[in-house]
Amino acid sequence: MHWYILGAGAIGCLCAELLCNSGAKVTFILRNQSQLQTFNQAGRQIRLRDGDTCCSISVDASAAADNAEIRHLLVTTKAYDTLPALSSIQHRLAPDAQIVLLQNGCGQQQEVARLYFPRQIWAGITTHGAWREAPFQVVRAGIGQITLGPLGTSQLTLPDGWEKIDAAIIAEPDIKSALWRKLAINCAINPLTAIQGCRNGDLLTDPKLSLLMRGICDEIEQIAHARGQQLFTTPLFDAVCEIALLTADNFSSMLQDLRQERQTEIEQITGFLCREAAELGMTLPHNQRLLDQIRSQQNRHYTKGEGSE
Repeated sequence: MHWYILGAGAIGCLCAELLCNSGAKVTFILRNQSQLQTFNQAGRQIRLRDGDTCCSISVDASAAADNAEIRHLLVTTKAYDTLPALSSIQHRLAPDAQIVLLQNGCGQQQEVARLYFPRQIWAGITTHGAWREAPFQVVRAGIGQITLGPLGTSQLTLPDGWEKIDAAIIAEPDIKSALWRKLAINCAINPLTAIQGCRNGDLLTDPKLSLLMRGICDEIEQIAHARGQQLFTTPLFDAVCEIALLTADNFSSMLQDLRQERQTEIEQITGFLCREAAELGMTLPHNQRLLDQIRSQQNRHYTKGEGSE
């Protein structure tokens, strides 16, 4: 079994380890020769650190422009990079290729399913914690699970070889609801921590932030209900508080992206939610304000970068 991976960030590297340990061959698809050179300088390996324990996994890499056929593809890019990344390797995708999308946000999964029909598409979410400390070097921050479900079919199967992975892999018949639950958590935590520049746990200890988070959660539940989605058996605010407590010392990925002046996934997270609201003729004052604030900060970064060239 040969799996190609688009996206050599923390989750991509973590999945590469899981697939290699299951007996699969793994090849990263890198966008240009510069990335290939960096990979070669890293010894054509990924390194994972878990506390005081380190391990190295040997993998292959190829450029997007190569011609080798791809029959099994895992996409772990940022959500906004999904369609451009897939377009760059479209000439390599077999007509019956299996594609797994393991990403934040919503919207891009349905677009991929539409554009790449009749190929089999799985959407997924993960609760594994990991962050990249250097190219192809990842720190494991928490053991979780991967939840996958097929798009466009009622046949519940896992992608080829994934049943051999020595980790919690959940086959989910209603992946749309799972995506909505992950979206709701991300909408409630990520933009607020990014704007406030705080750790997840600060949303619980600061009364003003807790009150604001409750208002954000109420709006998210309104849209989910209007779309026929039941999020959790408890109120969303309670579920978000539980996640914020479990990840109290973490800085959200959106905050890290802003601090490093990178594009965030706000359009696939809060942006998706606000577009859903607009289609329904509803307004989300709290969420729309966060969306506008993140966009404003991103625009300042891009303007600064363009002016310095």
